[in-house]
Amino acid sequence: MAALEEAESGERQVLGVFVKEDAEGEWRAAHWLTFKGRPPQLARDKEGYALAASASELGEAHVRYLGGDDGALVPDSYTSNARNQDMGDWTVERGAVTPGPGESYALRTEDGGALVWYAVKEEKTLAGGKASTLPEEVRAHLEKNGDEVGETVLTTWQWLVIGYAPEAGKGRVLGESVSLVAAR
Repeated sequence: MAALEEAESGERQVLGVFVKEDAEGEWRAAHWLTFKGRPPQLARDKEGYALAASASELGEAHVRYLGGDDGALVPDSYTSNARNQDMGDWTVERGAVTPGPGESYALRTEDGGALVWYAVKEEKTLAGGKASTLPEEVRAHLEKNGDEVGETVLTTWQWLVIGYAPEAGKGRVLGESVSLVAAR
C-alpha cells in the first residue's frame, strides 16, 4: 500500500505491506517505511489484491554488500555510504551483520520482479574516541539507560529496507530507515 503520512515537514509518501495470520484474521501492518520516488508497479489479481512473490535473497545480498561484496546489490546512496565507518575520532569495527530479525515480505511486480520489504541487523564496536564526539544518537541512548561512555561502546542498528529484486540481475535498494536499538 502506498499512502501519504503527515510529518512535521509536510506530507511524505510511505509504502507498507499488510499481512493476515490466517484467512479470518485481521490485516496488520508488517512493514511501513517512508519512500521517495515511484516504486515499480505491483501485479494484482482480478480482485485488485497485490500478489505475493517468492522469498527473495535481497536481505542476504544487502548483508554481503555491507561486508564488501558488490556482486549482488545496487545500493542507494545511504547504503553505499554505510560502508564508510567514520564516526568522528572513534574507530569503528563492524561486527555481525545479519538478515532480520523478522520476516521478509515480497510482492510481485508487473515486470516479473518483486518489491521486497526486509530487515538487516548490524553490530558495530566504537573505540578510542572522546565522549564529546560520540554520535548524539548513541550518547542519548547511553544516557537514557544510565550508562557511561567507556573506552568502547557496542552498538546494534536495525535497518528496515525496501528493495527491488528483478527477475534477473542485481537487486536494488530503494530506501531504508536505520535506527539505533542498543548501545552499551
